Amino acid sequence: KGNEQPQPGISMKKAKELTLSRALSVDNVLNHKFTGLPFEGIMHEVFGTPERAGSWIIWGPSGSGKTTFNMQLARYISNFEKVIYNSLEEWPSSTIVQAYKRAGLSQGDKVLMVGETMKDFEARMLRKRSANVMFIDSVKYTKFRWDDYERFCKLFPGKIKIWIAHANGKEPKGGLAEDIRYDSHVKIYTEGYRAFITSRYSQGGSGYLDIWPEGAREYHGEIDKQTKGQ
Repeated sequence: KGNEQPQPGISMKKAKELTLSRALSVDNVLNHKFTGLPFEGIMHEVFGTPERAGSWIIWGPSGSGKTTFNMQLARYISNFEKVIYNSLEEWPSSTIVQAYKRAGLSQGDKVLMVGETMKDFEARMLRKRSANVMFIDSVKYTKFRWDDYERFCKLFPGKIKIWIAHANGKEPKGGLAEDIRYDSHVKIYTEGYRAFITSRYSQGGSGYLDIWPEGAREYHGEIDKQTKGQ
């Protein structure tokens, strides 16, 4: 009747029978409360106050300090939430052990390590009291397609999913990794022992953290070898 138009694929009768969520007013939106991770200091400057949900992505070339940064970040987040790291690609390996040591991870830190298929990992994460922050290393080894990624994210809406990817130049390597970057609230690119961070939660929008300060300054031309030797 009149100007009413049914949605494609659904009749007007069916549309009227649907139970829809309540639309929010301006006041509803502005007064909505979020419980974020209470990052402080330089971490707050570059990340802001991240929500306890959504996807992040970390990518970078081999040898850029990416794995060490992952462990540094996991250790910091473990001050607020239990963290689990699924190393599909490298665990067990001395690389992970050395990254733990460089990041200063110790017995009291709430960081768990596994190396299991995504099917087993999903079953683990569905258990009660499972970690609220998960690192998945790496996107390539999940063997996911976009539909698998969407389903996994919908299965864990109240958890932070941090996806690790390889790099093709300065871009994430692989179609899925590229798509995850566009879907992510926090995007982190590592190069030359420095993590370049773009966060939707930060007022500045972007910044960087040095993974290995001396190596980062040398790589990015801020000190030279002669100065280093003095």
